[in-house]
Amino acid sequence: MRTFMEQWALLLAPNRKTSAGVTLDPLVEGRNPFLADYDRIIFSSSFRRLARKTQVHPLVRNDHIHNRLTHSLEVSCVGRSLGLGVGAALRQLGDLPTEYTPDHLGQIIQAACLAHDIGNPPFGHAGEEAIRDWFKDSAHKEQYFKNLQPAEWADFTAFDGNAQGFRVINALENNKDRGGFRLTFPVIAALVKYPRSAYEAQGVGKSKFNFYTAERALFAEIFGEMGLASSGGWRRHPLSYLLEAADDICYRIIDMEDARELRIISYADFKEAMTPLLDAQCLDDPRLDSMDSDRRRTSMLRTTAMGRMIPSITQTFMDNYEAIMQGSLEGSLLNHARDDVAGFMSAAGRVFNSKIMNNPQKTALEIGTYTLYRRLLDVFIPACFNYTKGNAMSYQETRALTLMGANAPGKDDSLYMAYLRVLDFVSGMTDDYATFISQQFSGTSGL
Repeated sequence: MRTFMEQWALLLAPNRKTSAGVTLDPLVEGRNPFLADYDRIIFSSSFRRLARKTQVHPLVRNDHIHNRLTHSLEVSCVGRSLGLGVGAALRQLGDLPTEYTPDHLGQIIQAACLAHDIGNPPFGHAGEEAIRDWFKDSAHKEQYFKNLQPAEWADFTAFDGNAQGFRVINALENNKDRGGFRLTFPVIAALVKYPRSAYEAQGVGKSKFNFYTAERALFAEIFGEMGLASSGGWRRHPLSYLLEAADDICYRIIDMEDARELRIISYADFKEAMTPLLDAQCLDDPRLDSMDSDRRRTSMLRTTAMGRMIPSITQTFMDNYEAIMQGSLEGSLLNHARDDVAGFMSAAGRVFNSKIMNNPQKTALEIGTYTLYRRLLDVFIPACFNYTKGNAMSYQETRALTLMGANAPGKDDSLYMAYLRVLDFVSGMTDDYATFISQQFSGTSGL
């Protein structure tokens, strides 16, 4: 059985999948392989499009509200801090291989966090639900999907931005259909919160998964190389727990901050949710009263709260270190958080679910999202079906394939792959572009 240091030597090795096979990048000073990964992501078109994708509040005109890009940048900052903290603790334990530093762990998580939402479709979780429901329609299944294998069919009915993100980084960007970004294995694995396919997830009663059938072989190669195989499946990379925690910290705090900016909740609501995490001295700081706006007061509370949560979550990781390394920790780090952090997450969750998620304007737009996706998929799926089957195609269908451009299916693509190409195209759209195309398909100027 490997020691923890031996495990980390595998978990941190900067291997890449290239046209020449698996290659090990030299761990040079300066722009090392993990920083190169960060650069590949941040300069990509898929990442850039996140600026026009919903975080929580769709199609708002307030420039202070977060989108998926600003959210991802902030998550990467928090993730880097968590990685630095855990890296320092591992070095103190003597478990960090000598060639690696705490900075390397911070850089790995920073790059992974940057890409953690890169596969999300337009309009976020509402978009995911709309896609799933379209594919679950029994009439659609009988007409277009009855010849798919069960594992292939599950990829569509359980569509998830996490699996689409895995496909974006490994198949779609840069080297299209030839390795994507070709990121280092530690960065790829740190992105994976649910190391299973859609079909496997359904088999164990889960809803979340992280790779499609199309990427199964690549997933197995990466996780096998890193020593993450376990009986009957795969273990999570330890650093994925820190990515997940960084995302949880940001969306709970930032989504409330945005809701206050939009006047969905009040400053008093925000402050009350902070009570389990911040002591009376922080909450009644004279500086808060001296500030000239609730926006500034909220920002100060958010900064203080994150400053408290980061070391607490770092300690939670170390408290559960053995279980994490053995792959036996259940759930996220936040499920095992200390009382102050757990109390805040619970209070913030109540505000989020009772006031933010049920905001009438947000709800109305989410309902409209179903109409938008129905218009798109009602055109693109039949076009790809008839093209792949060699059937006669209408003028509309041939033009739909032209509109898909590089995402259109090729002559050698299977029906399953042709449908994946549709998801690549549609989920890659921005909110604005998806709305525009849907309007064009309807022949009207409104959604």
